[in-house]
This record gives sequence, structure tokens and C-alpha cells, in this order.
Amino acid sequence: MREKIKTFFCILFLACALPYIITLCFQGKEGKEAFLPMDESGSSADASSKGKEEKEEEKEPDGQEEEKEPDAQEEEDAEMQEYLAGVVASQMPLNYEMEALKAQAVIARTMLRAAKEEGTELPVSSSKEELLQLWGEDGYLENYQKAMEAVEATREIVITYEGACPYAAFHAVSAGQTRSAKEALGSDQMPWLAGTDSMQDIPAEDYLKVTFFEKQDFARRLITIFGDISVSDENPLQDLELTARDHAEYVTKVTCQGQEVTGEAFRSALELPSACLYLKEVEGKIRIVTKGLGHGLGMSQYGANVMAKQGSGYQEILKTYFKNIEISD
Repeated sequence: MREKIKTFFCILFLACALPYIITLCFQGKEGKEAFLPMDESGSSADASSKGKEEKEEEKEPDGQEEEKEPDAQEEEDAEMQEYLAGVVASQMPLNYEMEALKAQAVIARTMLRAAKEEGTELPVSSSKEELLQLWGEDGYLENYQKAMEAVEATREIVITYEGACPYAAFHAVSAGQTRSAKEALGSDQMPWLAGTDSMQDIPAEDYLKVTFFEKQDFARRLITIFGDISVSDENPLQDLELTARDHAEYVTKVTCQGQEVTGEAFRSALELPSACLYLKEVEGKIRIVTKGLGHGLGMSQYGANVMAKQGSGYQEILKTYFKNIEISD
């Protein structure tokens, strides 16, 4: 009977202790992982370490790394240089001196950067195909190389005024002086366009031009320009007046029978080279004498070329035509 009682209590003890013994056997590993520190990705440090080891094993041996694709930035820069060369070729005769071409390249880059910053239309650029058609095979290589040389020599360089890229105006030939934006445009927001002497333009082929109109043709054009007016075919200049000029002698206001237009609108409607103009009836026709080619603001390209021939660098040229500017990359 005593042996039966001992056996009963042994079985009872084992029945109570067995779950506890089983728990102790498995608790070691599970308890350790439950308290491992976590990395920023949310994985345990042990798993992270294991991942790093696997990544290190996946690395190529020294000297056997995969080849990288061409630098996208370098490719973009090359395309931009080609674009700017096309802009310069569109804007200035490429038989001009290199320092004049460099000045034009800086203007083109300034215009391009300003357009990108302001979200406005980009300057026009001629493609290689268009230039090939323009110059032919014989002239293409030489001219394109000159344009590209001017662009490369001034890489990243722009005009700035108080830290921003300004409106870098230019024209072909001045009337002996360039214009002030305050007078020409009625704006005091472009003080770098203050006007300057450019007497070297006077010998230019396009400096002086004389245009004749038949009286009837001129009278019809005046009606188109001014609208509801009555103009005499016999004396179309009777009520026409060049009302105001700026310091460079460009006409800024034209009036006819109480109607007024700007000098630039008047010259554009008559397809004249410049608003620096003078009217007179001569031998039964209307004679218009103009000086210069273009609007007269900013850099005179012809004047820049003469300065370059005389030894001026592109920075000196730009600082002559644009006042209080910085030239930097």
C-alpha cells in the first residue's frame, strides 16, 4: 500500500513539473531574439547584420564593378553648348572678330538662363541641318567651329545685374549712340540699358539708308497705322508729326490728327531699318532717311566688332554697352 502511495505522488509531481521543464528547454532562443535592438528599417540588428554580410558577398571583386552609364549632366551640358552655338549663329555674323562673338555668346547664355528662370520663350537656335543649308558644306565647318569656340571660351559666364540675369538687348548697328530704356521704353526698371556713345558704327554699310514712298502708298499706310483718320494723297505729311525723340535721336512718339503711336510701331509698320528717322517730301515722293539697324538698345554688334578689332576683350565690350553689370559664372 505504501509503494502505491509513493508511485501516485511521483506521477502527480511529474504531471505538474513537465510543462515547466518543456518551457525552459525552448525559452533560451526565443527570449534572446525578442529583446534584440531594432535598426531604423524595423529589422532586428541580427537580421540587419546578416543582410549586410549577404550584400558584401554580392559585391563584385575589385576591378570588376559594373560599368556606369555616361554622366547625364555632361550630356546635357554638351547639348546646351550646341544649342548656344546655334543661338550665336542665328544672332551675329560669324565673320566678326572672336571677342565680339564671345560677347554675343555671353548675351545668348544670359538670355537663355533668364528665360528658364522666368519661364518665358527661349532664344531661337539654328540646328546643324539649318546651318548646313545656310552655309553649305564648304562654310559649315569653319563657321560652326567659330560659334562653338565662342561658346566654349565663355562657358557658364553670364551677365548679372544685382544678382539676376537682365534683359541683355542687342542690335545690328546703332545710330552713333545706343538708347536708354527709360526713354525708349518708358521704363526705369532696366538701368543697365542707359545708352552710350557708339560712334564707331558710322562707317557701317547699314548705318544710313534712304527709302522712298509714293504719296498715295504712304497715305494708305498712315491710315493702317493710325486707324480712323483722313489723309490727303497729295499731302500726306500735312498732319503727320514726329512728336518726340530720345537723346540718341530715335523717334519715340508719332502723331497724326490726334492719334499717337510709338516710334517703334511706326517704323515697324513702314518696315524701316530704324526709328532714328527723318521725313521729307522730295520730288513728289516721301523720302525717309534712317540711321542704324535695329531698335538701338543694348550692345551694337557692329560697334562690338570694331572694338574687338581695336583690341578690346569681350568683357570690356559688354561693360561698355551695359552699365553697372557683373560678368561671372
